[in-house]
Amino acid sequence: MTRRWFRTERGNDADPRRAARRLALQFTALTVVLLSLAGAVVYYLAAAGAERALQDRLESAAALKNPRDAPLDIFLAVYDRGRLSVSRDMPEGLPVETSLASVAAGGGEVEETVDASGTTFRVLTRTDGRDVVQAAIDTSETRGQLDRLVLALVSAVLLSAVVAALFSGLAARAAMRPLVEALALQRRFVSDASHELRTPLTLLSTRAQLLRRRLGARPAEGGPAERFEPPEQKFVESGLDEIIADTGVLTEILEDLLESADPRRAGPPEPVDLGAAARQGAETFATALRANGLQLKLDVPGTPVRVRAAPAAVQRVITALLANASDYARSTVWVQVSASGREGVLRVSDDGPGLPSELRGRVFERFASVRETSGGHTRHYGLGLALVAEIAGRFGGTVQAEPGHGMGASLTVRLPLD
Repeated sequence: MTRRWFRTERGNDADPRRAARRLALQFTALTVVLLSLAGAVVYYLAAAGAERALQDRLESAAALKNPRDAPLDIFLAVYDRGRLSVSRDMPEGLPVETSLASVAAGGGEVEETVDASGTTFRVLTRTDGRDVVQAAIDTSETRGQLDRLVLALVSAVLLSAVVAALFSGLAARAAMRPLVEALALQRRFVSDASHELRTPLTLLSTRAQLLRRRLGARPAEGGPAERFEPPEQKFVESGLDEIIADTGVLTEILEDLLESADPRRAGPPEPVDLGAAARQGAETFATALRANGLQLKLDVPGTPVRVRAAPAAVQRVITALLANASDYARSTVWVQVSASGREGVLRVSDDGPGLPSELRGRVFERFASVRETSGGHTRHYGLGLALVAEIAGRFGGTVQAEPGHGMGASLTVRLPLD
């Protein structure tokens, strides 16, 4: 069994204004990411430089022999032949006598971090073979500089994000404005053209129906005789029936054009009972199916299958699927509603000739057509099934075409459950 899945862009994504906001958000996010990466690199380089500078100062201080020669922010302790000399104002907790003793005993160089008097010091203890020198440097200034750098970088990223959001929002709206105007113009044109065409089509259909009734009526007592001989009468009546049918098809095409041109006509999404909608659509279509000698089999669960969509749009989907099935069914049309996982499933099947393999991938495209090998004529699918795919995609659903009962076709619409 071959399955084809079709997904279309959601209606929200197709709205140029939402697309502009999404574009601005993406640009802002990209700006924040790039600036964050740049800030991380700057911080890494600054921290590495500060660490090298701190280490260089500590090692330079450890090379001194007299505590009085140490810089103001470095504390020095020198152990020389049993005598310990320390810097003035040495913080409590310094020097680290255990490290002095360890190095003096030949333990090698010791570097450590020590908390003394509420301050963190980097302490280096080493010997030149005669004296043991311990240098301690306050790391709070270096940490403070790095903290201020982080604050500055974060502030710069946030400020840049705000500026980028404002700029990208304005730029995206300016870029989308021509598209918004073009779409509005297209919708107005299609709507106006459809309404202008609908009036003469309605008049044409009405006049054809009146003429058809006039021809089918018996002449009144003493009235004029029929104008046509029986063969001609039958020919004219048949032609009028075809005109009436053609005007109905044209009216449906105009409705599809209106729906396709402006998806907002369907209304906002809300909980819709798919089973109830299928029953309503089946009742509406039952007369037309019986007129074509077809029977309708409806399989709807007893519990509601609520999907999130516009009620008018769901009804339009059901009508389009039933209309397609009635065009090709030989005797029966099946309508099935079910819930599968987090989706509501609507499946309409028929026992007709089925979908040609080369058409299954295109059946939901606008005005899809294929030339049949038997008979040599071309099958056209117009806008109906394309509109089904658009509506399903607009509400986050999918459409699927596959072989149905016997040689028939089965068209499935899946919509997210509410």
